[in-house]
Amino acid sequence: MVDKKLMARNTLMLYARMLLIMFVTFYTSRMVLEALGVYDFGLYSVVGSIIILFSFIQNVSALATQRFLSVGLGRNDHAWTNKVFNTSFLVHLTICAFVLFFAETAGLWFISHKMNIPADRVSDVFWVYQISIISLLFQIMQTPFMAALIALEKMDAFAKIGIFDAFQRWFMVFIFTLFNFNHKIVYYSLFLLIGYFLVFILYFVFCVNKLDICKIKPKISESKDLFKEILSFSSWSMIGSLSVVGLSQGIALLTYFFVGVVANGSVWLAEQIMVAFNRIIGTLQTAFNPQIIKQQSVLQTQEVSSLIKLCCKLTACIVLISAIPVFVDTKVIVNLWLSQAPPYLEGLIKIVVVYILIDALSGPYITAIYAVGRLQKYQVTVSIIMISSLILSFVLYSLGFSIYVAYSARVVCSFALLLYRVLLVSRIANVGYKSFLYNDFPRLACVTVISILFSEFINGYLSNGLSGLIFLVIINALFVLVMLSIFSINSTERRFIVNLIKKRF
Repeated sequence: MVDKKLMARNTLMLYARMLLIMFVTFYTSRMVLEALGVYDFGLYSVVGSIIILFSFIQNVSALATQRFLSVGLGRNDHAWTNKVFNTSFLVHLTICAFVLFFAETAGLWFISHKMNIPADRVSDVFWVYQISIISLLFQIMQTPFMAALIALEKMDAFAKIGIFDAFQRWFMVFIFTLFNFNHKIVYYSLFLLIGYFLVFILYFVFCVNKLDICKIKPKISESKDLFKEILSFSSWSMIGSLSVVGLSQGIALLTYFFVGVVANGSVWLAEQIMVAFNRIIGTLQTAFNPQIIKQQSVLQTQEVSSLIKLCCKLTACIVLISAIPVFVDTKVIVNLWLSQAPPYLEGLIKIVVVYILIDALSGPYITAIYAVGRLQKYQVTVSIIMISSLILSFVLYSLGFSIYVAYSARVVCSFALLLYRVLLVSRIANVGYKSFLYNDFPRLACVTVISILFSEFINGYLSNGLSGLIFLVIINALFVLVMLSIFSINSTERRFIVNLIKKRF
C-alpha cells in the first residue's frame, strides 16, 4: 500500500528545502555576476559550470543506489541493505577514478588545445578546471548517502542538509565578494569547492552515525557479484547523467565558439533557470520515487501506473503555475533578478521554459525504468538522442542560424526523450502508453496553451513591475488549478489528492 501520510509530509519538507535553495541560487547568481563581471562570468560558465549542472541531475544518479537499497528495505533485510550501501560506496569510488582519469587526459587536452582562451587567462582556466574536477568528485561520492536518505524517506534530514547547503552557498559567495582578488574565477571556484566539501562531510557524518544501513565496512571479497551488478547499473546511470551534463556543456562550448563568451554567460544564466525548475520538479518527484520503486519491486503494476499518472499531472500543475509567469513576464523577472543582464538572456529563458514544460513529464517514467533495472539499452538510446541534439545545434550554428534557433534543439530532444521513455515503460513495466499519449498529454498540452494565452491577455492589463508580476502569478495559479481540475484530473485522482491533504492536516 502507498503511505499517503508519509508522502504528504515528505513533499512539504522537500518544498521548504526547495524554496530556500531556489532563492539562494538566484540571489547568489546576481552577486557572482556583479563580482566577476560579464566576461569572467561567461568564461567561468564554459569550464566550471559542470559541477552546477551535475547537481541538478544528481537525484537521477542517486536512483541507481536507491533502487537496490529500496529492494533490501522492502524485504526488511537490513544486513543485506548495509552490504548494498557499502558496495555502492566502493562503486562510486571506482566511478570517481574513471572520471578523474578521463578528465585529466581527454578533458585536459581539449581545454588546453581546442578552446580559444586568451593567453593571459590560460592559467586561470586551468586551475578552475582542476578545482571543478575535485568538486565534481565530492558530489559523486555524496550520491550513495543521498540515496540512503531518500530510500529511507528521511526527508526531514534531507531537507535540513539542503538548508545548510543553501546557507553555505550564500556564505561562500558573500565571503568571496568581500575581497578584491586578482584571479577572481580561480578563487570563486575555490570557495565553491570548500562549500561542496562541507556538504559532503555533513552527509557522511550524519548517515554513518544515524543510519544503520550506512555503517561503512566495505568487503569487496565477500560481495564481488553484487559489486559487479551495482557497478554495471551505476555506471550506466552515471553515463546517462554525464550525457545530460555533456549536452549542456556542449551547447555552452558551441555558443562560446560561434557567438562569444558574453553570450555564453547568458546560456549559463538560462541554465540556472533550468536548475531552479528541475529542483521544483525533483522535489515533488523525490517524494514519489521511493513509492514507485517499492511498488514496482513487488510487481504492483496498477499501483505503479496510478502513481506515474498522478505524479505527471501534479508535476504539470506545479510547472504550469511556476513557469507560465516566467514565460509571459520574462523581462520583469530578469530586471528584478539581475542588475546587469547580458544579451540574449530573455529569449533563452523562454526556450528553457518550453523545454521544462515537456521534460518535466519524463521524471516518473525515468524512476519506473530504474525500478525495473534495464538500463543498458535505455542509456545508449538516451545518449544517442542527446548527441543528435548537440549535432543539430552545431549544424544550425554552422548554417548561420541565431543562438535562439540553435538552443531550441534541446526542446526537440526533450520531446523525443519523453516519447521514448513512455513507450519503453509500457514495454518493460506493463504500464500502458495509450492513455498518456492519446488522453493525458493532449489534455495537458491544451491546458498549457490556453493558460499561456490567458496569462498573456491578463498581463496586458497589469502594471509593468513587481506588483503586476505578483498579480499575474496569483491569477495564473488559480486559472491553472481550475483548468487542470476540469480537463485533466479525474475523480479518483482528486480523491487521492484530498486524502493526501487530510492525512497531513
